[in-house]
Amino acid sequence: MNSGRTTLSFLDLALMLLSAFAYTHFVNIADTETQKKMAGEAAQAPVTLGSYGYQATDFFGDSNAMLTDYAKKEIAEILTVQQKQLLKISVASAPEGQSGSRLRQWETVAARSAAIADAFEKAGQNGTMIVMQMPDKLVSKPDSKQKIMLRFFPPEKGIIDE
Repeated sequence: MNSGRTTLSFLDLALMLLSAFAYTHFVNIADTETQKKMAGEAAQAPVTLGSYGYQATDFFGDSNAMLTDYAKKEIAEILTVQQKQLLKISVASAPEGQSGSRLRQWETVAARSAAIADAFEKAGQNGTMIVMQMPDKLVSKPDSKQKIMLRFFPPEKGIIDE
């Protein structure tokens, strides 16, 4: 007998059950209270507790990663104010040096970021509370404004050992 498909298979039942769960999940998400809660969590931006901007020439010599005395003094002063906070270091890319230059752009950025992080660590900053941010894109002709940004954020839970 060829009666066609009149019975439900196990797979059909599983798909109907899955669609019922998906429907109830999306109905719960559509609830106004849930929408407000989810929007509030998504809209929360990290709170900046301190932000310091410097020219690269204030912190480093030409095409090197050696901190100046001014930079070391600034780092020590910053740590007296911004203690036990998450530090995010952003160093702008430097222009490529002459053909005999020892470091390429990304190497210079990494070395300068590491020098700043090391100075903060020596001054008393917890090393696990330092984040080095690399530029999204290193370009052959970067901005003439080579900035160094030091931003402090509230510590994440469980990072600081008190």
